[in-house]
This record gives sequence, C-alpha cells and structure tokens, in this order.
Amino acid sequence: MQKGEKNKLKLLLIGIQARLKQNRDYFISADFAFKSGNKKFKASLSLGEDNDYTLTFQGTDRTMDAEEVMNFFQKQTEIYEDCVLTYIERGTTITISVNAKGVSMKQSEQSQDVKETNEKKHPLLDQNRKYLIQVDKASALLHEIGILTADGKVKNDMIRKYNQIDHYVELVAPMFEQDNSDEIVLLDCACGKSYLSFVMNYYLRDVLHRRCRIIGIDINPHVISESQKMAKRLGYHNMQFLTADLRTYQPPKQVTAVISLHACDIATDLALATAIRAQAKYIACVPCCHKELLDQYKLPELEPLTKYGVFKARFNDVLTDSMRALKLEAEGYKVSVVEYISPLDTPKNLLIRATYTGQDNAKAKKEYERVRMALGTTSELDRRCESYHNEFFITDEDLF
Repeated sequence: MQKGEKNKLKLLLIGIQARLKQNRDYFISADFAFKSGNKKFKASLSLGEDNDYTLTFQGTDRTMDAEEVMNFFQKQTEIYEDCVLTYIERGTTITISVNAKGVSMKQSEQSQDVKETNEKKHPLLDQNRKYLIQVDKASALLHEIGILTADGKVKNDMIRKYNQIDHYVELVAPMFEQDNSDEIVLLDCACGKSYLSFVMNYYLRDVLHRRCRIIGIDINPHVISESQKMAKRLGYHNMQFLTADLRTYQPPKQVTAVISLHACDIATDLALATAIRAQAKYIACVPCCHKELLDQYKLPELEPLTKYGVFKARFNDVLTDSMRALKLEAEGYKVSVVEYISPLDTPKNLLIRATYTGQDNAKAKKEYERVRMALGTTSELDRRCESYHNEFFITDEDLF
C-alpha cells in the first residue's frame, strides 16, 4: 500500500474510531471480511450488556476499545489482499474497502424519499399521505409495538393507532427540525407502555439523524420493566426508563422537550409542571380525562346550562385544558392548541404545543390569576408550580 493510501486509511479509521466512542448508543454492528487467494476470514464486533465492545475472530472473543478495534483492522490490511469493514449504526452504514485498487469508502444514510411501500398498499391507509414513520423502514419498531403482523403488514385493528402516532410526529416535527441542540433530551412523562417514546426515538435518530437521549418516567414499575425489555430487543441503547413519581422527580438539566400522551387526570398537570420546572424548550402534550376541577369551579350565572351532568363534564374538559394553556403562557411559553386526530376516533384529541420564550408574560399571569379566582379553582399544576418557589433540590450533577 502506497504512503498516500496508508494515510487515507488512517484518516478513515480515525473517523470510525470516533463513531465507536461517541455513537455507542446508536451502534448496531461492525463486520470484517478478509481475503487472500482462496482463503477467507470473517470477524464481527458487538456491544455487550456491560457496554464494552467484543471482537469475535477465529473462534475467540476479545474485549476491545475503539482504538484497539481500528488497530486490528489496520493490521489485517497488511496481511490480506482484500479487506472490507462494514460499520452500521442507526441510520448510517459505512463501508471501507482496502485492496489492490487502493482505499475507498462508501457511506449511505436512510433515505426518506417517498416511494411505494407497504403502507401505500393498505386500502385503509391514506393514499395521499407521506408517512414519516414508514412501514418498510421502521418495520422492526412497528412490529415491536404491535402495529405490524409477523409478515410486515399493518394490522387492521391497529390502522387507527398507526395513523394517530404518525400524525402526532408530523405535528411536533417542526419543533425538532428547527432545534439546534447538540443532543436532544426528551422526557416522556407518565410514559405508560412508552410507544410514543420509541416512535420519537426512531424519528429523531433514524429520520432526522440527530443525537438524542430519551427518558421515560412512570410510577408503575411493570410498564417501566416492559419498556426496558423493548428497548433492549430493539437495540435502542439511548433510552432510559425510570420508576418515579413526577411530584418528586428531578429532571436533568437542559431538557429539550417534554411529551405526554393521554396521561390521566392530574398526571397531565404533573407532566406540564415537570416541563415548566425544567424550562423545557418544547412541550407536546395530549391530555386525557379531567376530574380535578369538576367539583371545584363555580359559575353561578352558568348553572342553568351546566345542571346536566354531561354538559358540566364537557365544559370541565374545555375549562381544564384552556387553563393549562393559559398557565403555560403565564410561565413564558408560546402556546398553540390543535386537534391532532379526528374527534370520531377519540374525544381526547387535543394537542397542546408550547415553545419556551424565556420572557416574562405579565399579561398572561394576570389573566390566569383573574380566571382562577373567578372560578375558585386550584389545580395540581398550580400546586406544583407554587412548590417550586419554596423547595430546594440538589441534582447529582450539582455534586461534581
């Protein structure tokens, strides 16, 4: 190998070495193929549960760091006539070839071009829609969360859910497309089975090719355990699931976004309060049932209209979410509220989106307090926000 080719190979391997160090959470595999005459040998690199790399070659396993792995490949290029390294991480495949013609590299990334895919073939899916979570590309994910059958088809009874998930991603996508964080830190509060966490992880990493860390929080240890198992099966190493009460949970510093999907009753308030406490840049919340204010609010002038239970409950739903939106404005967020799916699918179909401005909103604060006093209500969101002014917490990061 000429000196120039050796230097080229060295630079390429430095790049792979950096990926092995920095992108460990997104690593899938690395395969090596060596050929000399009729002799062929293979080696493979895997990531163990202890987060160490293991090289398998000629029947033996060796634990190696990133630099040692690249030194191994470079050494083989001095022995064999033809050497190929195929490195795969989520969203990217890099192939380095070394032979008599010299050193070459080919890199391919997952394309998001619209083409004929399985979702287009299903008669009950929207034929004119460009799905962000495409069936053929996200098949492993969609199969894991129960959307696909074993042969890769969308289950009939999951079509509505698939459309809901994809449309949610479509509505929050602009937040992340404009974000310039080095790493997106996303909290899924009251995550439940964490389907949304997994979908957002796929979208951020495999579609947008962004560095991201996903943290799912729920008070139920069973759903947290199941989510951990799913992450392991998918190889999503950049996910963490915690059993915690959002009343006492201390969010990490520099949270990019807080999401929540159908967190029941005050769990939605706890999710919003966590976002406010962390000063999350973005919030995307789909509230569920509402009960807390139902027996609190008093509007004597409207009692003739709310004497019927169904009207009182529906008015309470609108009232609760309206106050949540205004409270976010009072805490310095720019807010929009949209229907993210048809009310025919579920009446709990509002998406509250918010972007942190970092600026005080005195007008919204006055409006919120005036409305709250007129109604005579105090929500869990009010109590959580008030407690933040009276409590002092030390994070693990503060100790170093």
